Amino acid sequence: MSDMLSRLAQAFFRAGSFVWRKPREAALLVRMAGWVLILSVLMRLLPLPRALRLVVMEPRAAHAAQSFTAERLAQLVDLLLGLDLFVFTPTCWKRAPLLQRYLALNGIEARILFGVRKTGGALLDGHAWLERDGQPIFETSPPTYLVTYAYP
Repeated sequence: MSDMLSRLAQAFFRAGSFVWRKPREAALLVRMAGWVLILSVLMRLLPLPRALRLVVMEPRAAHAAQSFTAERLAQLVDLLLGLDLFVFTPTCWKRAPLLQRYLALNGIEARILFGVRKTGGALLDGHAWLERDGQPIFETSPPTYLVTYAYP
């Protein structure tokens, strides 16, 4: 419990410093955090397609004053999920829909893919990632999974 409190205190300190230095990005992180909470609840209550329908967006024209680069959006999503506190965990099934939503809000089209692969014996490993123009985006290595579901 004390380890969790220590991590929470560190997170609050870093957050305060971040808000001071980058208020626009801090405001975006707060909005993203709300969607992480919503997504976490929806995934427990609804089937995957219905939950995604409520979170995922169609790309829209981005306003130059509001837009962030796709790379920066991915960094901010990873920063938020990297807190590893409560529902803010670095999980691919949270990262993919959240990042898709904010890419779409900035006019960037991306598709969410879910896949599985054998890891040994009868065990399966799953992953969710984004794809644009048939290519994975923001992945450290190309996903070698059999696609089982794609949205939209």
